[in-house]
Amino acid sequence: MTRMTGGQAVVAALKAEGIEHIFGIVGTHNTPLYDGAYQDPALTMVTVRHEQGASLMAAGYARASGKVAGCFVVPGPGLTNALTGMGMAYSESAPMLVFGGQNALVQLEREGAHFHELNDSLNVAGSVCGYTARVSTPADVPVVVREAMRIMRSQRPRPAYIEMPLDVQTGESDVTLQKKVQDDRPVGNPDSIARAAAALRSAKRPFIFAGGGADSSAAAPHLARLAEALGAPVVTSVFGRGAISDRHPLALGDGWGRLDLYDDLLEQADLALVVGSRIDVVSDATVGARFPQRIVQIDIDPLIVGQRRPVEVGIVGDAALVLGALVDALGKDEAAASWFDIAGFRENKRAKLVERAVPVLPLIESLRAAVPEDTIFVDDLTLVGYWMPLCMETYLPRTLIHPGTYGTLGYSLPAAIGAKLACPGQPVVSISGDGGFMFTAQELATARALNLDLIALVFNDNAFGAIRKYQDRMFGGRHIGAELANPDFVKFGEAFGVSSVRVEATQVGDAVKRAHQTGGIWLIEVPFAAAGAAEMVPWMP
Repeated sequence: MTRMTGGQAVVAALKAEGIEHIFGIVGTHNTPLYDGAYQDPALTMVTVRHEQGASLMAAGYARASGKVAGCFVVPGPGLTNALTGMGMAYSESAPMLVFGGQNALVQLEREGAHFHELNDSLNVAGSVCGYTARVSTPADVPVVVREAMRIMRSQRPRPAYIEMPLDVQTGESDVTLQKKVQDDRPVGNPDSIARAAAALRSAKRPFIFAGGGADSSAAAPHLARLAEALGAPVVTSVFGRGAISDRHPLALGDGWGRLDLYDDLLEQADLALVVGSRIDVVSDATVGARFPQRIVQIDIDPLIVGQRRPVEVGIVGDAALVLGALVDALGKDEAAASWFDIAGFRENKRAKLVERAVPVLPLIESLRAAVPEDTIFVDDLTLVGYWMPLCMETYLPRTLIHPGTYGTLGYSLPAAIGAKLACPGQPVVSISGDGGFMFTAQELATARALNLDLIALVFNDNAFGAIRKYQDRMFGGRHIGAELANPDFVKFGEAFGVSSVRVEATQVGDAVKRAHQTGGIWLIEVPFAAAGAAEMVPWMP
C-alpha cells in the first residue's frame, strides 16, 4: 500500500497493465493525470492536435497490434471530440482505455454551468464503450482499471471509459496496486466444439468466412490448418484481410457482395463456418442471406452468434482457441483436396477486377510491389481505399486496416500514426482522399513531433468523390456539397516539415518505394479523378 494522488494511481495502474502509450491533450481538467506521468519513462505521452486524433490513433494502435493504448481527455468538448474515434473502435472491436477528466465530485449532476460541463457524461461515453465507471477515490483506481482491462481482454474488445473528477485526481489515498494477471479468453464449450467438428466432417462442400476475430497472429495458423484439413476455401471480411495469406492455395480474398464474385461458391457450398465476423453489410450485401442453410459460427460475443442467420452450431469463444480445438477434434493430419475450382475462381475474379477496377487496380498493384510484405496499409473512405480490400494482396494478419462499417472520414492518418507506434518495425502507409485527409491533416504535426517513418498518400480529385459519383447515379448529377477547394498539398506538407511531392498515378509505386527507402515522413499527393468503371464504389447502390 502506497500513498498516491489519483493521477499517480492512474499511471501506476497503467504501468501494471503493460500499457505503453497515452494519446491526448493536456487541459485544466486532466493536468493531474499528466503530472502523474511526469518524467516516467515507462509511458510515452503523445500530444495530439485534436482529441479525435487521440482516439483514432488509439484505434489504429489496437487494430495493428491487438494492444491497448490509453487516452487522456478533458470533459465536455474533449470527450465529445474523442467520441468519433471511440465509436470507430466500438464498431470495429478495437480496445482503448479513455480517461476523462471531470469537475469535482460535489459539482456533478447539478447542471451548475461549470467549465467543460457535459450533462450525463457517463451515458454519453457509454454509447460507444463496453465499460464505463466513475472513480470517487484514488484507492479505487487500480480496481477499476483492472476491471476495464479484464473486460477488454477476455470479451469482445471495445473502448472503456473511466471518469476522474478533479478532486480525485489531486486527492491522496493509500493505494494498493493490483497484481498483474493473465486474463483468460473463453475457450468454447467442449460439447459445442465436438458438434461443430461432426458437422464439418459431414459437409461435402464447406467454406470458411473469416472476420476480424480471426485476424491475429494467434488465430491465423489455426485457420489455415483447419481450412487445409477440410479442403475448404476461405473468404474474408474487410476486417479479416490477412487472416489467411493471399498466397495460400485456399484463399479467395475479400467477400464484397455487390460484385457477385462468389455466386458459384455460394450456390455449391453446403456449409459455412463463420469465424469472428458479424457478416456485416460492407462485406456481404445480402447480410449472409445467400449463405448455405448449414452454418457453424464462432464468435467471442454471444450476441453475434446467430444474429444474422440461424446456426446449426454456435460456439462462444476466442477464435484462436476454438479453431485450435476444432483442428484437434477433426484429427486430420493430411490436407484434403479442395472441392472448389479455386484456380477458375481466381481467373474470373482477376478478369472482373480488370473490367471494373481499372485504373485503380494497377495503381494498387504498383503500391503493393513497392514495399515489404509486412507493410501496414491504413485506408480512409476514398476511391482507392474502397478498392483496397478487393485488390490489395495481403499476406499477414493486421496489415490491411480498413475503416469498415462506422465509416469515419479522416480515419487514415491518425490511425496510421497509432499503427506505427504500436509496430515500429513495420512500414506504414496511409491512404486518404483529399476530403478525408483534411478532417485530420493537423496530425502531421504529431507525426513530425514523433519523428516517425510514415508515408501518407493523398488522392486528390478536389471533391468528396464517392458522394459526387453517388449523386451522378442516384440524383441525376445534381451536385451539392461535393466540390472542394483544397490547399496546395505539397506546400501544406512542407509547412509541417514533411517531405512532400506530387506525382501522377502511374508514378505512385516508384514514389512510395523511394519514400520507404529514404525514411522520414512523406506526403505524396496524387491528382486522381478516375474515369470509367473504377469510379464505382464497390458497396454503394
